[in-house]
Amino acid sequence: MWALLPFMAMVALVATQLRRDHRIVSRIHRSGVLGPPTRRAGLVFALLIVVPVVFVRYSGLEGILAGISWMAMTVNVVVSFLISYTWYRYLTWLDPFAHEGWGWVLATFLLGCVVVPLVFPLREMAESGLGLRLDGTLWNDWWYCFIAIGLTEEIVKLIPLVAILLFTKQADEPFDLILYGSISALAFAFVENVDYLGGSELFAVGGRTLYASVAHMFFTSIVAYAIAIARHRGRSTVLAGAAALLLAAMAHGFYDLWLMAPDRPYLITLLFLLASMHLWVAMKTNLVNLSPHYQEHMVPKPTMFRYRIINALLAIFLFTYVMKFLLTDRHAAQALLLVQGGTMGATLLYLAVSFSSFRFIPGYIGPLRPKGGLWRMLLPVTNWGEDLTGRELLLRIPEKRSDVRHYMPLHRMLPLRGRLRQRVVLGDDRDWYLFRPERPIPFDGAFGEALLIRPHATNDTIPDDRYVVVVAMVFRHTPMLAAGTARVDELEFAGYVHGKLG
Repeated sequence: MWALLPFMAMVALVATQLRRDHRIVSRIHRSGVLGPPTRRAGLVFALLIVVPVVFVRYSGLEGILAGISWMAMTVNVVVSFLISYTWYRYLTWLDPFAHEGWGWVLATFLLGCVVVPLVFPLREMAESGLGLRLDGTLWNDWWYCFIAIGLTEEIVKLIPLVAILLFTKQADEPFDLILYGSISALAFAFVENVDYLGGSELFAVGGRTLYASVAHMFFTSIVAYAIAIARHRGRSTVLAGAAALLLAAMAHGFYDLWLMAPDRPYLITLLFLLASMHLWVAMKTNLVNLSPHYQEHMVPKPTMFRYRIINALLAIFLFTYVMKFLLTDRHAAQALLLVQGGTMGATLLYLAVSFSSFRFIPGYIGPLRPKGGLWRMLLPVTNWGEDLTGRELLLRIPEKRSDVRHYMPLHRMLPLRGRLRQRVVLGDDRDWYLFRPERPIPFDGAFGEALLIRPHATNDTIPDDRYVVVVAMVFRHTPMLAAGTARVDELEFAGYVHGKLG
């Protein structure tokens, strides 16, 4: 029972966060038949928790598949495929502007599976040529993990990505490099997962879903990101890719090093992976921001990512739980739940929160290191609130007037309707929006065709059912926002007004 406490904590935390997100989303989304999307996500989450447990407890189908010789391998393949497919679907949620065709995605995945055996001759060359062996000593094992494991596997995983870059024109936007690189990594992980799930009799499902598959995507994304940024800045992609390959191999080797001996603190691997997710989130966000196909009405809504990730990965875990019950017995299925449930729940929540925390800002390349130092990297990435990009905004006269020189021209134009065109970074604050009014504002000596708008600090969003206080800034000159940023010295305070979504 104690082993399930982290899983039970996840349920409680999801319920708490769901309530908060429901309050935000319900105010900016028109409800459908089943209500806001958060309500539907909560219902699916509840069903995923209850239905498998009830099925195992009362179905009476314990071990019904035990006599079918090929069924265990089939389950291993199916679960492995579901892991890779779910993470692929997550990547497509981040790429709404120019979806990749199924043919190229499938070709990349199949090529990634085909080239996996190349790891073995490369590893043998490293072992025989450099005399690398695992002997239990930390320094020696580090070099083995770095070169014989990390470098060889990262080279093999890059083959499909390099093929896409050299022989096709599919990688036409920066994020495509991470997408195709991650698909290759998921193919590699798929082959590995079939083996590990079979060797562990499905008990490795949590680790393969949340750790190994994610780690493979992250390591390959290091190289993909470096090449994408080099292309964007007009620098050598070969040099950038080679340097990033060594970095990815070192990260891969460090990840494996602490798992290679039973007396080593494997918790270091977990902490390293969780900290690495800050970098992966930043890399993915930066490349999406650089998309030449950006359209405001297609910006992803990260709030719902959180529940899609939780529900999709929870479904994989509980499907495996049910299949364990059908392949063996109820006690084995409960053991799987007890052994995997705790770490699965805690890590799933961490990844779901981190992978749903984005601020999409066209043209903006943010720093990879999070604010708050290295210790902050052990906590989830947290950027709460729904993206309002593309929404219509109505401004009206506030209760109190502002005593600034640009307030009266703005005041005389109210009520004023317009649209939030994109997010803008002002200083370190990523919650500003470029507001384009339906008609120009006759400011004296300032740009009248746009404002910079932000919800007041007392509000976490701008709802559509009531007015809240928003901050308005006016541009001194025509704004230049190609990099997604504005400078304080380019702006003047225009006052507080009331705003609500249209």
